[in-house]
Amino acid sequence: MVKRIFPIDQFEKYFIPFSAHNVEYKGVLYQTAEHAYHSQRYTDQKILEEIANARSAYIAWQTSQKYKSQQISGFEEQKFKIMEDICRAKVQQHEDVKEALIESGEDVIVKNYPDAIWGIGMDGSGRNEMGKIWMRLREELRKK
Repeated sequence: MVKRIFPIDQFEKYFIPFSAHNVEYKGVLYQTAEHAYHSQRYTDQKILEEIANARSAYIAWQTSQKYKSQQISGFEEQKFKIMEDICRAKVQQHEDVKEALIESGEDVIVKNYPDAIWGIGMDGSGRNEMGKIWMRLREELRKK
């Protein structure tokens, strides 16, 4: 049986880190999961404030990229766990996200994005780490 792929418009509405869902993580309320994620890269207060004050998730990402050489040691090894923890917080804090995840049923959740690590890449052979995170979180919900 061929599994259905979760609709991309629904993925973008609920599951991308850029979605319009604030997230409280480690006692700080961030505008989006993207803001929260990039804030975990740094300890420099100036950088953290610049990311927190970014007026969009894209600008938070862009700000982080310019300081990437100053990110904390070991971040790259922890980044998938950090994003999963932030997404878990998003599910716990937003009923609409939780419902969308439950309603996704057995659908394969794919981040249809050219990034070959977080998404499926330009040729569809990417790692889809973001989709994998959401499918793991869905399994956690089912076990409760």
